[in-house]
Amino acid sequence: MDGRPAIHGFASNDHGTAFMPDTVSEISTTRFAASHALPSGQGESQDSSSNRHPTVPAGRWTVASVDNGQTPSIAAATTTPIAVRCLSLDELDPQAIDSWSQLREGRPEFQSPFFSHRFAQAVQRARGDVQVAVASQRNRIVGVLPFHRRGRVAYPVGRFFNDAHQLITASDVTVDWIDLLRQLSLRSFDAHAMTGVNDRDRDRFRMRTVRSFACELGDDSRGYLKRLGRDHKTIGRQPQKTRKMQREVGTVRWELDCRDPAVLDQVIAWKRDQYRRTHILDLFKPDWTRRMIGDLHSDLGSNAADFGRCSSRGLLSVLWVDGRPAAGHFGMIESGRLHYWFPAYDPALGRYSPGTALFRGIIEAASDHGITMIDMGYGEQPYKRKQTDAVTEVSAGCISRCKVHRAYRFLERMVVHAAQSIPMKESVKRIVRATTPDAGIGKLR
Repeated sequence: MDGRPAIHGFASNDHGTAFMPDTVSEISTTRFAASHALPSGQGESQDSSSNRHPTVPAGRWTVASVDNGQTPSIAAATTTPIAVRCLSLDELDPQAIDSWSQLREGRPEFQSPFFSHRFAQAVQRARGDVQVAVASQRNRIVGVLPFHRRGRVAYPVGRFFNDAHQLITASDVTVDWIDLLRQLSLRSFDAHAMTGVNDRDRDRFRMRTVRSFACELGDDSRGYLKRLGRDHKTIGRQPQKTRKMQREVGTVRWELDCRDPAVLDQVIAWKRDQYRRTHILDLFKPDWTRRMIGDLHSDLGSNAADFGRCSSRGLLSVLWVDGRPAAGHFGMIESGRLHYWFPAYDPALGRYSPGTALFRGIIEAASDHGITMIDMGYGEQPYKRKQTDAVTEVSAGCISRCKVHRAYRFLERMVVHAAQSIPMKESVKRIVRATTPDAGIGKLR
């Protein structure tokens, strides 16, 4: 051997299967007619366990008017009534699903695969409890919000697995969350990574901002990798470790799109082992989480082999060493945007940093396969700062129409933040996880 790794080309397979549209279901609607917000806390409704919601007094949404094709103006807001329906995801008809996709077009804050109908569908198949609020004006759908309901609290579809959420609206619609919650008979919506939050709502609901990181690859991912290697030694020195792994373990190759479900199971097993070793909640403990990942991996949708044009789908990338998987990453990709979600590796090969080797391989091959961006998601993990060049913000907090509940949740978050900042927090975390291994599991229910 010459000491250089034998790098094989990435494999990309097309085993896509089409999914059938759902059927239409009749449901009652409520009319919206005003153009400014109700004071916080008004319109508090009674709790209901039903998925069908009674008619309530008119809410207040702002819908901008458009004159002669000009840009919509909030100042010229109309009071055209808006009808809102609450459906099970399975009740959406093909027209509603198409409208959902159209609302996302051209809106940067809605480009993450987590806003796709396909992601919500995978969650529905795994859990069966996804509801969708659909807002329409003159037979035109102007807003969509997929969510889970627990009592009078709503959560983003996919719960804590969802790294980007928001009410998906047309560009000419501004919605007041107080009215939306009242219409849905909800007290609050709990958000942990909400995109596109305006200053008014952020202040009103006392939401905190969290940084989110991404690799803007453009059409020259190899150039991006060279710059990244110069700026960060961890990335720049990885080829040396990879060549050493080649010499000491065996032939190294990368596979961008692995379709083997057994390999996916192995990656999940590695990730669960990592959670245990680092005293973190096992996100894959609930059965529905593994079913959801499996569904995203198996049902590829349209244009599956063309990552620059594909509909939202799962993507499993693998680093193989001596014919065995050494590291894997499962994420979601849609129209050239890869969400970096669950990386994991074989701990026995940890000294070679196989996870970093896989990450380099994905970037190196990205432009050849139409991948223009890698979204690393929210959170301040050190590796994200090393591997990315773009920073945005998402918001976290409790959007509630009850001021008391809003204040309580704000104080609750402050206590959690203080606990996370205490000295020796790792020791405390080990003790808590050892005594209560399911601490925090509620965010997955």
